[in-house]
Amino acid sequence: MHLKSSIKLLTIIAVVLLALFVRLRAVELLPIDYDEDDYLRAAQQFATAIQSGDWAAFTQLNYRTEHPPLTKIVNGFALAPLPPAPEIPDRPTTASPASSLPQPHILVARLVGAGEGVLQVGILALLNPLGAFFLAIHTWQIKYTSQVMLEALPSLTSLVVVAAYVKSKAQWNRWLLLSAIALGLTAASKYTYCIVAFAVLGNWFFANRHDGLLSRKRLTPILLWGGSAIIFFFAADPYLLPDPINRLKDSFFYHSGYAQSEHVREAGYPMWQPLVWLAGSVPWHPGVFLVSIDVLIALFAIAGFQRLWQKSNVYALWFVIGLGFLLVWPTKWPQYILTLTVPLALAAAEGFASTIWEPFSNWLAQLRTNGLQFHREKFLWRDTRRALPWLAPGAATLLLITLFPLIFQVAVAMTDLSTISLRDGLTGGVWRATWQGITGQQPPVRIGIDASGRINVSVEVRDRGEVHLVPIASSSLSTKEVHFAGLDWFTRIFSGIGADILVFDVMWTVLSIGSQAGLGILIALMLNRRGIRFRKFWQTVFILPWAIPEFVGILIWLHMFEPENGWLALALKTPIHWQRDPFMALIVLLVSALWLGWPFMMLAASAGLKMIPPAVYDAAAVDGAGRLEQFRYITLPLLFPLLGPALIVRSIFAFNQFYIFYVMSPPWPLFTFSTLSFLLLNSNTQLGGQYAFSAVVNVFTVIVLFALLVWFNRRTRVAEGVTYA
Repeated sequence: MHLKSSIKLLTIIAVVLLALFVRLRAVELLPIDYDEDDYLRAAQQFATAIQSGDWAAFTQLNYRTEHPPLTKIVNGFALAPLPPAPEIPDRPTTASPASSLPQPHILVARLVGAGEGVLQVGILALLNPLGAFFLAIHTWQIKYTSQVMLEALPSLTSLVVVAAYVKSKAQWNRWLLLSAIALGLTAASKYTYCIVAFAVLGNWFFANRHDGLLSRKRLTPILLWGGSAIIFFFAADPYLLPDPINRLKDSFFYHSGYAQSEHVREAGYPMWQPLVWLAGSVPWHPGVFLVSIDVLIALFAIAGFQRLWQKSNVYALWFVIGLGFLLVWPTKWPQYILTLTVPLALAAAEGFASTIWEPFSNWLAQLRTNGLQFHREKFLWRDTRRALPWLAPGAATLLLITLFPLIFQVAVAMTDLSTISLRDGLTGGVWRATWQGITGQQPPVRIGIDASGRINVSVEVRDRGEVHLVPIASSSLSTKEVHFAGLDWFTRIFSGIGADILVFDVMWTVLSIGSQAGLGILIALMLNRRGIRFRKFWQTVFILPWAIPEFVGILIWLHMFEPENGWLALALKTPIHWQRDPFMALIVLLVSALWLGWPFMMLAASAGLKMIPPAVYDAAAVDGAGRLEQFRYITLPLLFPLLGPALIVRSIFAFNQFYIFYVMSPPWPLFTFSTLSFLLLNSNTQLGGQYAFSAVVNVFTVIVLFALLVWFNRRTRVAEGVTYA
């Protein structure tokens, strides 16, 4: 037991030191970002008041009054011992980042935020060291706690809110008082982090829903908690004291107005943009972050969310409520996701434990117990020889049309093959460059993607001990030859483009297949009812959308939704510019996909319904089960063995959907990976002619699909279920 405690203590110290190191590195290397000048100016004003002893000024000072002043006050105390510097000029909130800010003031303010971020990691390490590790290396968390932003302090106090509440067990004691104090400080730092309060209230409601919510014993602690939080909020926000109602109202209404402002609309972020931020690392500031594995953290979080709910649903509620708020709230700035990073890290820890660590530990335990055991089955050569003539054609076909193209795609993905070097690539240049790169005969070139999406290829050149990146056209290498790029393309796929399309592609697959399955099952249930006349006729009519070639069907929907002269626009006598709004474009695409895909689901559901004995429903009715209970506990479980394979097939088609997006031309980033691959391949497009990048997208698509199918099969056991359908 003593050894385990020592190991845990050393792990906590190591995680905290890691968090400190990466944040100090970010403090030094990160460039000046948006809003840093605003919050440093506010801190300067408070520092001046502190130096002059004018404490009454705290009731009048709050530069950028839309946000509470607590973080600005903390930074003001940090700047007070420093020599005064000229006050930073007042600039509009939409202005570009400042070119320079006074030193050492910006360094000290950044160090305060970094310290708060490290303290947050330390507190989480006491609860879950692995979760703290994921929080320590999360690039968004590092960035916005290592700059002069408002995120570090409320991110810290919101963790204290939940951790102290869990420790209190919803009883009024010092832990619940600490939770209330932390909630008041959170509200006095930044309003959006107060979503933790709804997580706490939701947990309290679920825990007491059967014991009488209005009982004095249950209600008193939570009322004291809320009242204490309000008191400490006003105590930590002295700016409100002269006129609390009007100043608080102005602060709240500013955010609702800003969310509808032209500045927010110009950003053009879709509703699901928070998912994009969570799915990818910080795409800017190359060289600042030692590791960028935010996508793995997100994947582990998906795998471990259910376990997090079972262990401590208050953290799971925190994530669900926070994500729901961010999806609905119009302002989609990336720093907002710091409201979710703590429960995200905890869910990732559970996912890592369930998918990696526990299976590995069980395998080691089994290895220690039984050792390596090899089970050899009898090999009947005679039977195999008889089967070889029948297996050989299929094996050869699989090798030629599946495995070889996939291997060639991987080789292309490790080069810079493009239109310029196509001749060399088709005459053996791809294999030459790949082999020379793997064996170390050729150094890898570097791939860059600028803000306009233009792809640049450079090579490292050493001059007097210094390394410079020189465009390949200016180097000694021939631009018409294929060069080895290594895994550089794969590291670039999450630099904006990859994360955007990955999130949309997965979301598109879930929404389109979910709607198709829902409508298909509904129609199948209606046609399966007793007394339905002309059942065969209706089934034949409903199959027609699926029988029409997909490209032709999409052309029909294009004529329907064409913005200016489409049938719907002509009927309404007004243009419908759905292509300007990502959400409306998603609805149009989903409607088109629904019409094309639901007949297949109807056929699968109809076949499954015919295999369910009517006596099962009669027995359930006798036991008092209603229609909803019969559907949930009888129809769906018995229907799924046949519906599961249909879902897999349609999901693969949806993930690789091409015609809908090619014909309808939705706005960026409403594209699947197959559409992106075509755009990169087609020389007539802006991104065209980038064959290597297209190959990377194809290989990545195969990997993602394989991972999703393995996960789906593990969660549903659909392959096993088919045997009893």
